Amino acid sequence: MNVLFFLQLKRAVKAVPRLIAGAAIPLFLAGMAVFWAQKHHTDTTGTLLAPVALVNQDTEAYLDFIFPLITNTDAAGSFSFLLMEEEEAMAALADGTVCAVLLLPEKMFSGILDATNIPARLYLPEGTSFPSLLLAKYAEAGALTLGSAQAGIYAASDLYREYGLSGAFSDVSAEINLVNLQYALDRESAFRTASSSATGELSLLEYYGCTLFLCLLLFFGAGMGTFLCSALPKTLSDQLRRNGIGSFCMEASLFLPLVLFYCFAVLLLSLGGSVLLPELTFSPTAVLFLFCLVLCLSVCTQVLFSLFRNAGRGFLAFSFSGLLMIFVAGGFLPYAFLPAVFDSLTPFLPLGACLTGLRRLAGDALTIKDTLLVLAHTAALLPLLGLFSFLRRKGGGV
Repeated sequence: MNVLFFLQLKRAVKAVPRLIAGAAIPLFLAGMAVFWAQKHHTDTTGTLLAPVALVNQDTEAYLDFIFPLITNTDAAGSFSFLLMEEEEAMAALADGTVCAVLLLPEKMFSGILDATNIPARLYLPEGTSFPSLLLAKYAEAGALTLGSAQAGIYAASDLYREYGLSGAFSDVSAEINLVNLQYALDRESAFRTASSSATGELSLLEYYGCTLFLCLLLFFGAGMGTFLCSALPKTLSDQLRRNGIGSFCMEASLFLPLVLFYCFAVLLLSLGGSVLLPELTFSPTAVLFLFCLVLCLSVCTQVLFSLFRNAGRGFLAFSFSGLLMIFVAGGFLPYAFLPAVFDSLTPFLPLGACLTGLRRLAGDALTIKDTLLVLAHTAALLPLLGLFSFLRRKGGGV
C-alpha cells in the first residue's frame, strides 16, 4: 500500500505543470471578473439626481433666499430642483419627467412670520416611487421643524408679554432663532445616516477574495483530471491485485494525494490572504474548517472524474458545476442582485456551504456549525464516490 501511495503521489506531482497551464486562462478570467465586480460596485460616477419641479406662486422676494437653502442642503443632495410654471410642472409629473411637484403658494413666506402658516403643497405621482417618498419625508421633517420653531417663538413672546417684558423680547428672540437655525441646518436633526452594503459586513476585498479563493481551488482541482483518469499500466494493476490490493486501496491511493494537493494549495492561498488582509486570524476552528473544506473538495473532484472517466469531460463538468454553485451562492453577484431562492439553495450545495464558511471566516464569525455543514456534504458524497468508482473499475479503469 505504501508503494502504491508513493507511486500515485509521484504521478500527481508530474501532473502539476499541466494543471497550472490548463488553469491559467480560467484563473485570468476569474481575476478579471473580480476586478470588474469591484469596480462596478464602487463606481459612483453614474449617480443620477431625481428631478423635482418647484412652482413658486409667491411674488415676494424671499424665494431668492429660500431656493438656494432648499437646493444646497445635504438632505436635498439626491434631488435636482427645476423652477417651472404650475401647468408645465403638472404635465411633467404626469409624463414622468419629474418625480414630484413642490408648490409654494402665495404669501407662504410672510405666513411663516405672522403665524398664518400657509402650507406648501407636494404632489406625488400614482404608484409613488422611492424618490417621491423620500421627498415627502423630507417635506414632513421640514414642516415639523418649522412648527416646533414657531411654537417656541410664540410661547416666549406670550410669556414676555404676560410679565410686561415685551421690550426685552427682541434679544431672546434672536437667541431662539439662532438655536432654531442651527437645528434646521443640522442634517442629523431630521435624518440619520445608515450605511448598507450588498456584501454585508465584509468589505469588497474580503467578499470577492473568498470567491477568488474558492475559484482558484476549483480550477486547480479541475486540472487534476490527467492524474485521476489516466490508468496505471496493466501489468502493474494486475500485480497490485495479485498482492491483495483491492478497489478501496486503489481509490484511497488517488484520494490521499488529492487531499495533500488541496492542503498545499489552501496553505499557499491562506498565506496570500494573510498578506492582503492582515487582520485575518486563523483560530483552531478556522483551521478545522479549512481541512474539512479540503476533504469536501477532494471528494467532489474524485466523484465527478469517476463519473465521467475522462479528463476532458471531467474538467468541463467539474468547472461548470463548481462555477454554477459559486454563482448561486452569490460569489459573483451578491444576493441583493439575485432571486431570493438562491439564498435558500446555498446551504444545500457543497461549494455553497464552503463559500459561506469562507465568508464567515473572513468576517471573524465562523462557527462549528459551518464546519459540520461542510462535513455533512462530504459524507453525503461518499456513497456516490463508492458507486462511481465501482462502475469505473467494472468498466476497466485504474
